[in-house]
Amino acid sequence: MSDLLLNLRSFVRVGERLNFSTVAVESHASHTTIARRIDQLEAHFGTRLLHRSTRRLALTREGERLLEHARTVIEEIDHAEADLGGEVMVRGVVRVGVTTALGFHYADRLTSLRARHPDLRVEFAVADWQEDIAAAGLDLALRVGEPAPEADHVRPLGVMERILVAAPAYLAVRGTPACVADLHAHDCIAYGYGPSRSRWGVGGEQLRVDGPFRANSSEAVYRAVAGGLGIGLMPTIQVRRDIVAGALRVVLPDVPIEPLSLSVSHRFAGVRMPARVRAMLDFLVDEFPARGRPIA
Repeated sequence: MSDLLLNLRSFVRVGERLNFSTVAVESHASHTTIARRIDQLEAHFGTRLLHRSTRRLALTREGERLLEHARTVIEEIDHAEADLGGEVMVRGVVRVGVTTALGFHYADRLTSLRARHPDLRVEFAVADWQEDIAAAGLDLALRVGEPAPEADHVRPLGVMERILVAAPAYLAVRGTPACVADLHAHDCIAYGYGPSRSRWGVGGEQLRVDGPFRANSSEAVYRAVAGGLGIGLMPTIQVRRDIVAGALRVVLPDVPIEPLSLSVSHRFAGVRMPARVRAMLDFLVDEFPARGRPIA
């Protein structure tokens, strides 16, 4: 491997991690070696790529520009090596932004992906809010909501079913709702943040709900509901095991609930998608939760 390509690979890792020590460990090299590679790149391009201090690293504007160029160069070289070698090599790191519930769902199934592609490394950025895919250094990112028809960098995944649940202890004290209107008299633990009240798509209407706790983390909402604080509208995959175990009970099981539409976006519109990203995208599609799976 040429020195320039090696230095570019190290720079990409540093640009994404902003930590020499972390990159040194991942690369099985010393801190000094990684720093020297960056020095050599700065000398080669005649510009400073990183702001360095004893407390933090940050990319300069020129460093941000080189990061995108370096990613493209490395991906093209990897593709060329695989093409000329007569096989598609699925290797390297793929970074995926996932929601909490789906992140746990996919993490449970990564063994099958590793069995097919042992040289592929996967990193999840788990968050329930939407991030800018390029700014976050992601290859793929799950999105909630229907993609725009003209978007050529988004692929629909499917819909994720949701269900109303509560802890037995809460229902023992407050009673079990018999209809949608009864939810107004209950503590509803909702996902959200800010001044606007949360809305639940329940029973064919957008129901305004309120309660003693809200969070912009579905895991925090889940823990509050499981702890007996109130009723929650949760992704079925997140609470399935608790329902089977009796730790949570389904509320209004016959009422239709609006599901969440999920899609996955990527940053390769108009260019060839690397094999490592294609393998991960196929995994996300193949392992997406099957709709209508019974709770048993």
